[in-house]
Amino acid sequence: MEGRNSKGHIVRVQSGYNHIFMRGNSRFNVFYDEQDKTEFLARCQSSAQKFDTKILSFALMDNHIHLLVFTNSLSKFVNGYACGYAKWYNKKYGLSDKLFKTPFGSACKNTEFSLFYNTLYILNNPIKAGICSHPADYKWSSYHFHFSKKNSLASIIDVDTSFIDNFFPSVSAFDQAIINFKPDMGVVKEKGKDIWPRIPDNMLIKEMNRILNGKNLFCLDKYELDSLIETLWRETSASMRQIASITHLSYEYVRSVCHHPPPHLAPVGVCRK
Repeated sequence: MEGRNSKGHIVRVQSGYNHIFMRGNSRFNVFYDEQDKTEFLARCQSSAQKFDTKILSFALMDNHIHLLVFTNSLSKFVNGYACGYAKWYNKKYGLSDKLFKTPFGSACKNTEFSLFYNTLYILNNPIKAGICSHPADYKWSSYHFHFSKKNSLASIIDVDTSFIDNFFPSVSAFDQAIINFKPDMGVVKEKGKDIWPRIPDNMLIKEMNRILNGKNLFCLDKYELDSLIETLWRETSASMRQIASITHLSYEYVRSVCHHPPPHLAPVGVCRK
């Protein structure tokens, strides 16, 4: 997550799951051929090994890059691959200007749903750009590390797919999730039809338990319960009926809280005086 200190300098959270976004300076291309992309991935792999970083997802577009990683050294990891690749690129093409727009973008992903959502967002990029209509038709993303026995990029870079693969029973279900991805799927709610994908019930329960932090759901007072409902509604893509189901409340009650949240709701686990 980016922030700024009192002097206006960028301050980042260095540890945890992060979505890294980098664009070419002045939106110029950062990749022109397969050699460029192969070199970039090789440098990502080298930097990941050096700074104990795990790569979960990536997509290389012509003028920008998406990476989802787990690291304890975010800036060192990014500088490790970006600086080396920029020098290599400038030497190859006879250039001297900076290659990437600075500073790079990053956003923390602290929940299972945000990791789930972000992976689909990254893998949907080539489809959104009109490059292909199916994720399998785009070589330069981490899609081919999932459910695939033949992957030409596996010898260049390691990708940990264990998290996302657990949510899909088959490659066809995974494909449909990527193809049908909508950037606002976690915001648009109850418009007369479901927007795929809703957060799976098991993920929603885990998120609820994280919010409860050991507190018994059935011992919450009204203010705490309303706060829980409002938080699940605001921060996940759960439907009102899903929230009603896991909290053992009526749909009408949940709907009322979501549409008209009481002012100054107390956080769950904090007593309201």
